[in-house]
Amino acid sequence: MTITIHARAAEIAAPIHPAYDPAPSIPRLLTELGQEDFWTRYATVRGDTNTFNADYIADRKRASLLLRAVIADLVALANPSDFHTAAQAAAAANALRRADWKMCLPAEASRAWLREQYLEHQEAEDPHPPNCPGGCRGSGTVIEPVIWQSDGVPLHAEPVDCLRGEEADPHAADCTGCHGTGRKYDAEHREYQVCGYYTPDPAYEPAPRPAASGDPWSSSPQGGYDDEPPF
Repeated sequence: MTITIHARAAEIAAPIHPAYDPAPSIPRLLTELGQEDFWTRYATVRGDTNTFNADYIADRKRASLLLRAVIADLVALANPSDFHTAAQAAAAANALRRADWKMCLPAEASRAWLREQYLEHQEAEDPHPPNCPGGCRGSGTVIEPVIWQSDGVPLHAEPVDCLRGEEADPHAADCTGCHGTGRKYDAEHREYQVCGYYTPDPAYEPAPRPAASGDPWSSSPQGGYDDEPPF
C-alpha cells in the first residue's frame, strides 16, 4: 500500500527568512569583539577594578560574550551540515545566557534566542561604549559628510553608523557606482555622493598592463621572463 503525505501548499511555499537581516560583517564583529574584550580585561590587568563603574565593566563583558556567540553562529550558518560548529555556536549562546543568570537551552533554541539578543543590541540606544574610539560617545552614530562639491569640499553631513574608528569597507574597482572611489557623481546636481552599496560589474575587466620594456632604466616592466633579473 502506498501512503501519500499531503503537505499544505502554504508550508511548502513559505519563504525561508535569513537568520540575520542584514547579515553582519564578520571582520567588523571581530573588531568590536577585540575592543570590548580589551576594555573588559583592562581593569582586571590594572588591578583596580573597583575604581571602574561596575555597570560599565558588566556591559563590556556581556557585549564580548554576545559578539563571540554571533560570530560562532555565523560560521555555523555558513555550513549547516557541520554539527561541530553548530554545537560551538550553541555553547557560546548558552555562555551568554549563564552570564544573564538564565538556564541553558537546547542548541536551536539557544541560537534563536541569541539572534534576538543581537537584534536588541543593534537597536539599543547606546550600542557602543561611552569611550568608543569612533567618537560616537556610545550613541552608535556620528556626523560625517555624505555630499561633496566636484572639488572635494563637503556640502552636507548626516548621521551615519559609527564604525568604531575603522574606515568604511572599500569598494573594488569593478563597482558600477563608484569604480572603487567610494563616491559616485550626480550629474544632475553636479556633486559627489557616498556610494552606499558595492555593486560589482560582471563584465568588468582590469586595465591591461603596460607593454614590457627592454630598457633596464625604464619604469615599465622588464621584457622577457618575470623572474629574470634586469641585468
